[in-house]
Amino acid sequence: MFAVEILIMLGFHLLGVSPFRWQIALADAAILAVVVAIIAYFGFIRPKDRQILAAIDALAQARLDAEEMARTDSLTGVLNRRPLLDALEMEIERAERYGRDLSCIMIDLDKFKAFNDTYGHQFGDKVLHRIARVISDHCRTNDHVGRYGGEEFLIVLPETSLEAAVNLAERVRLAVERTTLDQSQARVTLSLGVAELRDGEGSASKLISKADLALLKAKAEGRNRTMSSLEVRRRELSSPIAQT
Repeated sequence: MFAVEILIMLGFHLLGVSPFRWQIALADAAILAVVVAIIAYFGFIRPKDRQILAAIDALAQARLDAEEMARTDSLTGVLNRRPLLDALEMEIERAERYGRDLSCIMIDLDKFKAFNDTYGHQFGDKVLHRIARVISDHCRTNDHVGRYGGEEFLIVLPETSLEAAVNLAERVRLAVERTTLDQSQARVTLSLGVAELRDGEGSASKLISKADLALLKAKAEGRNRTMSSLEVRRRELSSPIAQT
């Protein structure tokens, strides 16, 4: 190492460079070497790194897309049944923990089989997509809208009283009733059943059963209407059979 320094000093001496200046020159050369290394890193190694990172990002995005496809119904764009029920269970746990309101709305398209028979299943699929959009447009970002099965939809409404849920159900029903589906002026109507979580009923199946029973009562009374679980209970208590 000492011999190398001697040779370097001799070279600078022959070039007429003072010892002080050759030390500065060496420092400049060292800085230049670092700069060249950085340029080489970003110019040659970094592009490869970016390719690897891009591939990782593409895989991550593909995974997210697959998860989203599993979560949402491909026809309507709303949640599938399983993620919807998972969301309901989560909201029930939260409502019971913090003493918050929780309601749900069960929705069914009236006489949809006859509608399909008249206009065809392809048009029926378009109708389901259109109605799902109308329903979603009336919900908040923290609500959960899903396709429960066939032509049935379920809305899970966190921090929502039964009265507020009934009001929302009526707004959705009227909006769908006014929706023209195509040039033939075809329309569909909805029957809706509304229920709220009560103390001691902390399960998704019980809450859905109450909403489903209210929905069946709405259909039995002529369809294109909203019925709440509270109204169903009042009628049961006021019936002659209940009074005997």
